[in-house]
Amino acid sequence: MWAFGEYIWPERPVPAPQHAVSTPEARLAAGAALSIVVLPFVNLSGDPARDYFADGITDALTTDLSRALPGSFVVARETAFTYKGKPIDARQVGRELQVRYVLEGSALQEGDQIRINAQLVDTQAGNEIWAERFDTTRSEVLRVQDEIVGRLSRAVGLQVISFEARRRDRENPSAAGTIDLVLRGQAVLNRPASATAMVTARGFFEQALKLQPDNVDALAGIATTYVFEVLNGYYDTDNDLRLQKAEPLLSHALALDDRHLGALKARAALLRAQGKFGEALAAAQLVIAQNPGEPWAYKEVGLSTMYLGRTADALDWFDKAERFGPRDPGRWTWLAAKGQALLLLGRDRDAIGALRYAVLAAAYALSGRDEEARMALARYEGLHPGATVANFRSLSPVPLQLTDPNYLEQRDRLKEGLRKAGMPE
Repeated sequence: MWAFGEYIWPERPVPAPQHAVSTPEARLAAGAALSIVVLPFVNLSGDPARDYFADGITDALTTDLSRALPGSFVVARETAFTYKGKPIDARQVGRELQVRYVLEGSALQEGDQIRINAQLVDTQAGNEIWAERFDTTRSEVLRVQDEIVGRLSRAVGLQVISFEARRRDRENPSAAGTIDLVLRGQAVLNRPASATAMVTARGFFEQALKLQPDNVDALAGIATTYVFEVLNGYYDTDNDLRLQKAEPLLSHALALDDRHLGALKARAALLRAQGKFGEALAAAQLVIAQNPGEPWAYKEVGLSTMYLGRTADALDWFDKAERFGPRDPGRWTWLAAKGQALLLLGRDRDAIGALRYAVLAAAYALSGRDEEARMALARYEGLHPGATVANFRSLSPVPLQLTDPNYLEQRDRLKEGLRKAGMPE
């Protein structure tokens, strides 16, 4: 454990060896597309005794980035700490360590206040491509320390994939190597979801799989698109077929790498789509064990908990997802889930702030805001003509007949709200 005054920073597991390559030659030989070093965070407090806090952030981020960026190379702690206390030039660090990205930052304590800054730098151009700031208090450090590191690792992972995909597309748009194709597919999946995005991402992953049939990223990516198409309700037909296609792809991927984060996430979602909520919950908790900063997994635990009839318990999981991913492109999924849970629990006014479209219309109607309910329902019906109370979400996102009776009983409130909003029976 690392001590910071009277505060303790919990010790974290050491990253898998293949993600902590410490020599430039090894990284170059592996041809790493995503290579990064977390430089020691600077203690700006002026008290050397508080170096432990900044060092703890650095160590935890080194571990978490190895999980948040599967297939990447994160420079080992021992190498990164040779730069501690030295003037830093990102381009020079990039040349010396043969990494494309540098994550650097600082921790400042003034009285009871603590401020943590982080910057992601492209070592080729030497310019900052992302920055984040966190403010907290000494009394809150124990509660939010994992949240800070988790949010940083998740945000950096998304930024690196997006930036690397754009860079490759800009420099060589016709490139069709496996790494190029996988990165482009992952970048599409990290954007706000749509039916078109799923088809586009799957195309990239399928091309990558033709070049490298055992590429775990591509196998997991294709499966993810099929599962998301079902859970997001893009199509009214062939959803069972999509899940049937996803299952062997994930089995193959996890046989090759049983810790692959993308495959584990897709498996949790697949189990939920199949109505295996207990197994889905356990699978999502396994993702959290692998990467505590993954907000998507907290949302998955919450949804399966809700479908198992424990709706009030699910709210805590949706709140955890929000704490780890307040700017995440998938944020709408846990906000919508939280809104639905609040509605089912009779907290209609609280639900309004998190909802949209049909469920929002129901919340407005149950709150007595009839005009707003009609407007929200009209927007939904414009996207889903022919929607009725009887067929609303009957095919997605999960098989309703497999949910807990308590959930089905609570769901009657949703139907009541849809009727009040004006949806035909």
